[in-house]
Amino acid sequence: MTPAAVVFTKECSVFLGGKEARADYYGRGHTNGNALVYFPALKTLHTGDLMAGTTPLIDYPGGGSVVEWTKTLDEALKLDIDTVIPGHGKVTYKAGLLAYRNNVEKLRNRASGLIREGKSQDDVGKVMVAEFGWAADGLQMQWSLPGMMKELK
Repeated sequence: MTPAAVVFTKECSVFLGGKEARADYYGRGHTNGNALVYFPALKTLHTGDLMAGTTPLIDYPGGGSVVEWTKTLDEALKLDIDTVIPGHGKVTYKAGLLAYRNNVEKLRNRASGLIREGKSQDDVGKVMVAEFGWAADGLQMQWSLPGMMKELK
């Protein structure tokens, strides 16, 4: 890995062709270093992996958090945006980002309820596969599931 050429704590702007491109950090989600890139003049937001596919991959080894993910997206939703470019998947609109945020919350609440009921990691994993489309042998089962079991206790 190579160190980043530009680093920032909360916000950093560059101007490309006279248009602002602003990187914002609102908190944890996929990892603890999620930056969103906002193009104010275009009302466009690139989410990186804070929105990817249909269900989140919580990268706990990278500092991710299912608890903080929705709070991070709530901050992004305050921006004046029309178009959303996800880290993976089709370009969408603000309503698509809100729907994704709500799905993260639904997943968190479902997993939290199962954990409070005393369900095992295997039981919670089966629900994630059945209800949220996780692959039985995918990264979500390797990274997200064990981390959720600890974070949501």
